[in-house]
Amino acid sequence: MSEIPLLDAQEQRVIGVLIEKSLATPQYYPLTLNQVVTACNQKSNRDPVVSMMEDEVDAILSRLARRAMTTQVFVSGSRAGKWRQELTSELELDGPSMAVLAELLLRGAQTVGELRTRASRMKAIADMGELNRVLEGLAQHQPPLARRLTPPGIQRGVRWGHLLQSDERIKSMSEFDQEGLDPVSGITPVPKVERGSVASVPENQSLATTVKNLELRIDELAARIGDLEKRSS
Repeated sequence: MSEIPLLDAQEQRVIGVLIEKSLATPQYYPLTLNQVVTACNQKSNRDPVVSMMEDEVDAILSRLARRAMTTQVFVSGSRAGKWRQELTSELELDGPSMAVLAELLLRGAQTVGELRTRASRMKAIADMGELNRVLEGLAQHQPPLARRLTPPGIQRGVRWGHLLQSDERIKSMSEFDQEGLDPVSGITPVPKVERGSVASVPENQSLATTVKNLELRIDELAARIGDLEKRSS
């Protein structure tokens, strides 16, 4: 495949689900239409949580099939056709690369720490060194499939995003990572407020940007806590 296959948000969810289930629950893969709908709408391991209808998902699967990204198969003894994805075989991706790409499709841009924890539920990723090799492989793939969004020089909270989406969406994610981030923590610093004075916001940093970055950090910490609780239960 010589060109990046661009996917809208709904197509990303459907392809992400099919990749995820092929790795996490291969005994139930390929998936019936109803299983794809349920997986698209599940509340865990998804961001954002959506409510897609069966006819809507059916149309997406058919649209992807016309682009050779999905195939409907009929298993012996089953009356309903089942769906599988063809994208990762066309791209010649291995298991860890499939898992990381699926996570980026299902939850959007994420930190490397989040990616390692979350992708490992589908395919074992031994350590951060292995994850970095996977990410670099996706970035250097032809066509390139992922990109580091955090500016060079920042070592903590490094975020990556996939490239199977519009240039506008990729640009908006990149701009978010480049607005006022602290070079150590990766968080936009909150202006200090002196007692009895009004806080001033730097010219290159709006209050909305500050709040947006803080909300992102809170979401990241909440996700990590949730993943740790699941692994310890």
